[in-house]
Amino acid sequence: MRILGLNYEYTTTGSTLALLWLLDYWRASGHTVSVSAVESAEGPIKQQYRQRDIPVLDAPATGAFDVVICNTVLTAPQLLEWAGSAKTIWWIHEGSVGLRHLLQHPPQIAAFGAAAAVVFPIAHLRDAIYQSFVYDKDAARFTIIPYGIPAVGSAATTRRDANLIRIVSVGSIYPRKRHEDLIRAVSLCGGTPIKCQIAGKFFSLPDDCMSLIAGDPERYELTGELARDATLELVASADVFCLPSGSEVLPLTVLEAAMLEKPLILSDLSVYQGIWRHGHNCLTYPVGAIGLLAQLIGNLATNPDLSARLGAAARQTASRYTDGAFYARFDALLSSLCG
Repeated sequence: MRILGLNYEYTTTGSTLALLWLLDYWRASGHTVSVSAVESAEGPIKQQYRQRDIPVLDAPATGAFDVVICNTVLTAPQLLEWAGSAKTIWWIHEGSVGLRHLLQHPPQIAAFGAAAAVVFPIAHLRDAIYQSFVYDKDAARFTIIPYGIPAVGSAATTRRDANLIRIVSVGSIYPRKRHEDLIRAVSLCGGTPIKCQIAGKFFSLPDDCMSLIAGDPERYELTGELARDATLELVASADVFCLPSGSEVLPLTVLEAAMLEKPLILSDLSVYQGIWRHGHNCLTYPVGAIGLLAQLIGNLATNPDLSARLGAAARQTASRYTDGAFYARFDALLSSLCG
C-alpha cells in the first residue's frame, strides 16, 4: 500500500515521533511510505526520516497514494485537499488547544466529516473535548488508538548524585508547556540543592524566568532540542520528572519517564483521568499553582520511599502502552479502510 505521512512540521514532538515510528513500522511491514510536512523547514525529525531512507517529499503528487495520514489538528486544511484522492486519516493529538484552534478557524471543522477515519489517543478527546463535532457522525469512523512506546530499558543502574535533586522536564519551551511554572517553583525551594534541566526547542520564556536562569546557571539548564537517545539518557539521570503543561493529551515523554521509574509531578488535567492519579502513580497540582508545585518537589526531595513507590507505580501504568499494541491497532484500521 502507498502511504503518505503528513506532518505540520519536523520539530521533535510526541506527535512527530509517533508518526515516525508508525511509518517506519509500516515500511518494515512491506508498505511503500513517504513523508511530507506543511512547514518543510529542516528539523531533527526530517533528519530521522532521511537516516531511515524514507522519502521526504516537498510537494507530494495528488493521486500517488492510497492512504494519507494527516498528523495533528493543524493539518485539517491539507486533509480537506487530499480527501478526494485518497483514504484520509486525521490523527488528532491536541486537547483544548486543538479545540481553540478549530473554533478560531471554523472552515477546518469540516475535516471531521471529510476524513475516512479520525484517530484520538484517548477517549476523552472524542467524548468530551471534540464531542460537539462528532456526535452526529458515524461512530465507526472515530477510533481510539493509545500511543505505544519502544522499549526504554530500566533506570536501575543510573548513577545519581546523593547530594543533588535533579528535576527534568521535556517539551518545547513555549507558553502551553508552562515551563516558567517549574522554573519559578524551583526558585522557591530555598537552599535545597536542585538541578532543573529542561530539554526542548526554545521559543520563549518570561523575562523573570530568563533572569532566574541567568542568575543561577548551576541550578537551571536549557539543553535545547535533543535526539531521543540523548533525551532518554537525560531523563534516566533524573530524580524527578515534571511536566507542568496547561494542556496535554497522553504525553510520550511522561510514558517514557514512567518506564524509567521516575516519580512524576504533573499538572492536574482532565485528560489524565483514568491514567495518572495523585498519590497513586504520580503527584499532581492545579495548573499554575507554583507554591504547591514547590511543595511537591520538596516532598519528593525529602522522601525517597515516596519517590520509589510512585516511580514503581508509574512504570506499571506505562507498561500498558506497548508499541506492539499500538501498531496492531493501526494495522486493523488500515485493513478496515482499504480491505
